[in-house]
Amino acid sequence: MKPATTVTKVCRILAEFRNRPSLGVTDLARRTELLPSDVHRILAALKQFGYIEQDSDNKRYRVGSGLLRLGLTAFQQNVLHANGGPILRRLSRRLEAAAHLAMFDQRECEVFLIDQVDLACKPLFEVRLGAAENVHASALGKTIMASLDRATILRTLERDGLKKSTGRTITTLEALESEFQTIRQRGYALDREECIDGACCIASAVRDCMGVVIGAISASMEAERFYGLNQARLASQITSAAAELSSALGYETRKLSQFRYAG
Repeated sequence: MKPATTVTKVCRILAEFRNRPSLGVTDLARRTELLPSDVHRILAALKQFGYIEQDSDNKRYRVGSGLLRLGLTAFQQNVLHANGGPILRRLSRRLEAAAHLAMFDQRECEVFLIDQVDLACKPLFEVRLGAAENVHASALGKTIMASLDRATILRTLERDGLKKSTGRTITTLEALESEFQTIRQRGYALDREECIDGACCIASAVRDCMGVVIGAISASMEAERFYGLNQARLASQITSAAAELSSALGYETRKLSQFRYAG
């Protein structure tokens, strides 16, 4: 057998925490058959990234919030994708528009696409799954950002700033925060050619079982067609789709029945 690589050693160490709340260096070295010096070095690196935490009293190690978030992100993404697919297809067919599903990565402070359905013969624009959204210009980004606390919003905006994509893009924090307030009040976000000239989008947030916004559903179409539609009716379709997906994730609300999305 070839000597264990560093990656293999890391995996062996992390696997020991599956059934044990905390472990010390000596115990980990014995269970993994690794040198205590290797175990200590790996734990120090994992601790730096928040994947492992150390108890200041007994010096034992436990799974950190970074690893918890990573696992939660993977779980939520899989659940979102599995439950969101049928809803996106119905939404795309019903509105004759491209339907998208995005998720928020709290650790990286990014909104990224995890699914898209476009039943139109000619797609409005090319979409790359996994790509980060323009959080201050896209409807998906804005509806998720509106649910965050101000500190997280500012941290998210630090990545790319308020870049101008079109002549309609919001480029000041004051105007963006005012937009967030409007989104909170009406329950959905609009992108009126703010991200791409000639394209408009409308999005509503998706919540998990704890009521936390973890993603959003949107529909995109040509600007000319968008401006000719009844915004209230269009918004009802989007918020209903988002409510149905939230319900599938375990979110409950007394008003959920009135938002049930009819396919």
